[in-house]
Amino acid sequence: MSRTKVLNKTQIIQCAYNIAKEKGRKAITIREIGSRLGKSTAPIYTQFSSIDEIMEDLVVYFKDLLSTSTKQQSSGNKFLDIGVGFLSFVMENKLIFNDFFISTDGPRFDFTRDESFYLKQMKQSPFLSVLDDERLRRILEDMQIYTYGLAIMICANIGPSDDLSYYQKKLELSGNSLIGYHMYSSGKYELA
Repeated sequence: MSRTKVLNKTQIIQCAYNIAKEKGRKAITIREIGSRLGKSTAPIYTQFSSIDEIMEDLVVYFKDLLSTSTKQQSSGNKFLDIGVGFLSFVMENKLIFNDFFISTDGPRFDFTRDESFYLKQMKQSPFLSVLDDERLRRILEDMQIYTYGLAIMICANIGPSDDLSYYQKKLELSGNSLIGYHMYSSGKYELA
C-alpha cells in the first residue's frame, strides 16, 4: 500500500477558508480540515503545530484576498473601485468578514497596507490629482471609515445585502462629497 501524500500549507489554508465561508470561524478545527481533505489530523500537524498557527496564516490569506479585491477594476473610476472591491469581497464572504474583521478580537483591514497603490490610483482622477499625498491619505481614511460602515450593513443585512450597485452608488455619493470637501478646504476649489 502506498503512502498518502503529505498535505501542503496551501491545501490546508484553502480548506480552512472554505469552512469559514460556509460555517464560520468556530467550525474550523484540525479534525474538520482533515475530514474534508480525506486525511487524518497527522498530515496537518506536519505543516502546522496548532489551530492557532492555521488561523494566523488564514488571516494573512484573507487580507491578501481582500487586498486583491480592492485592486480590481470594475467601475471605470479607479478610486471608487477600491471601495467597490472591498464591498464585493464582503458580499462574497459575509461570515468571514463578520468573524475575522468585525469581531472584537479580529484584525481590521488596514488600507495603509497598500497605500502607495491606492494613492497612485487616486492620482489618476483629474480632481484628485491636484491634491497632495497628505490630503489624499485623509480622503482614503475617510472612505475607509465609510466603507467599513457599509460592510457592517451588508453583514447585518441592513439594506440590500446582495446588490453591489446599491452600495457602489452610496460610495460614489459619499466619495464625491468627501472629495468636494477636501478640494474646498485645501483651497484648490472655490464656490462660485
